[in-house]
Amino acid sequence: MRNIHPYTTESFTPLNQSRKMELELSGGTIDAEAITEDHIFYADDGRAEAAITTISYLRTDDGNPQRPVMFLWNGGPGSATSMLQLECFGPYCISKDAEEKPVYGLETTPDTILDICDLVYVDPVGVGYSRLLKDEAAADYFSVEGDARSITFAMVNWLKRHHRWNSPIYLCGESYGTIRACRVLEELSRDPIFGNRMMLGLPVAGVILIGSAISANDGMQVIEPALELVTAALPSMTAVNWYHNHPRDCSLEAFAAEAWEFGRTRLVPALFAGDECSKEEIREIAAKLSEYTGMDASYFEQNRLHLRDINDFMVQVISQKQLRVDLYDGRVTSALTGAYNAVGDGNMPLSVMNGLLAEVLGLDEKRMYFTGNLNVYPGWSYVVENGKTHMECLKDAAARMPEMKIMMASGLYDLCTLAGNTRYQFSHSGITPGRVLMKEYPGGHGVYSSKEGKAAFLKDVRDLIGKK
Repeated sequence: MRNIHPYTTESFTPLNQSRKMELELSGGTIDAEAITEDHIFYADDGRAEAAITTISYLRTDDGNPQRPVMFLWNGGPGSATSMLQLECFGPYCISKDAEEKPVYGLETTPDTILDICDLVYVDPVGVGYSRLLKDEAAADYFSVEGDARSITFAMVNWLKRHHRWNSPIYLCGESYGTIRACRVLEELSRDPIFGNRMMLGLPVAGVILIGSAISANDGMQVIEPALELVTAALPSMTAVNWYHNHPRDCSLEAFAAEAWEFGRTRLVPALFAGDECSKEEIREIAAKLSEYTGMDASYFEQNRLHLRDINDFMVQVISQKQLRVDLYDGRVTSALTGAYNAVGDGNMPLSVMNGLLAEVLGLDEKRMYFTGNLNVYPGWSYVVENGKTHMECLKDAAARMPEMKIMMASGLYDLCTLAGNTRYQFSHSGITPGRVLMKEYPGGHGVYSSKEGKAAFLKDVRDLIGKK
């Protein structure tokens, strides 16, 4: 039985397809080339055991053979880069209707950063067009270490193949992809201490982290151990409550900032006091938490100011409308009763990737593009050989490369990777203050899930790359 792709109708033929294109962007027309290619890994016996596929968009008319290049990936583990490609950076994005819901269509993204930076979408083994070709090799790819190492060597192979050794390198990861980015930084270093290092010593110009999952060193804990869930979730719960219930006549940013200050100055000391906190103070703080979150004050009184599970908020905040909010974007709602599916039932990106975009890329139908494959997850190993946390990898990279820019992007409506946790995480990271550009956007787990969030995010990325 094949564990990763239990059923298949395809045989493996290496991909190496290019297609020239002309793109109308906000700054004018550019010439570009799209290249879809495999980076194949071989076992000791010479047989191919895995392939990582990259989809690259390269500008061809600016006369700069060493222009910046960004390597991008999503998370999971087991998610492909289709979200970052079709909903954010482009240059082709999925069409949307008047209500901003995805529909079967493909449009040029006029605000793509392709005019200043080439884009390389990297799909880990087992998702996208990437494949595990020998089941017995699964352990070498489905782990924190194996995933990062294989991604790194696919990147190196790409640089070698395209003669881009002197291009400024940027990394962009989302969700679990933030963990991957930190471990790739470690792989790119020149470390003589730990084994299986090829001492690459390749510099990185910048790293962009979207929806930080860096706290998840064991794959389970999504918030920092020293931080209570209610505190980590407070800015996001406040934002979702503001969006649906409009409890105050003020801006989203002002309401969230007020809640965070309340959490820092009143809630945290009360949680620290524990049983020594008086009933009167608990009642007073619970009332304020109710105002910020839209939940019943009695919930916080009964639980002594703790939030037991984020799902408690999701089902309470607009229960008066017989609705619940979504984990990945608290603006999205579904019926309060009945089954809840956090990833939804529709998958328009799957259709667009295998249909319209495959045609644009000049690909035939011999290989399926999987937007997700959670078969890789059950056996995933979070053990790391050097004992470093993901944040320590990022901190060490920042120390090695003082010119490397770091941007952390959070969605205020994201109830999965919480903005409050990210604030706390980076304020305790040990990275020199001011090195990390901390940004929050009116979006969900993908900060680009709203028009305003996407526009602001891409502008900030463009500014990051443009800064000298």
